[in-house]
Amino acid sequence: MSEEVVDQENDEIPKDKAPNNYLVFAIICSIACFAPVGIFALFYSLRVNQYWEQKMYSKSKRSSAITRLLCIWTIIAGIIFWMGILSGAIYNIFGQKSHN
Repeated sequence: MSEEVVDQENDEIPKDKAPNNYLVFAIICSIACFAPVGIFALFYSLRVNQYWEQKMYSKSKRSSAITRLLCIWTIIAGIIFWMGILSGAIYNIFGQKSHN
């Protein structure tokens, strides 16, 4: 990518405030929902400020969007995971009864 294209991308992004890194959201999602996807959310969350400090504004904005998307997917995966655990536990408790 040429230097001119990078400058055009960076000109469109306001440089006064870094995009939201969703760090707290990523931590909560990783702990409470589904850690395998949440770890990727944490990784991208930490990259937002690193890219911003390196003046890579478009990458910072993209990492912020990816973090938000991964957090949403972490919640969805967590709901599916915990519903599976809950249904398995309910089935083991109330499911099959032996008739001996």
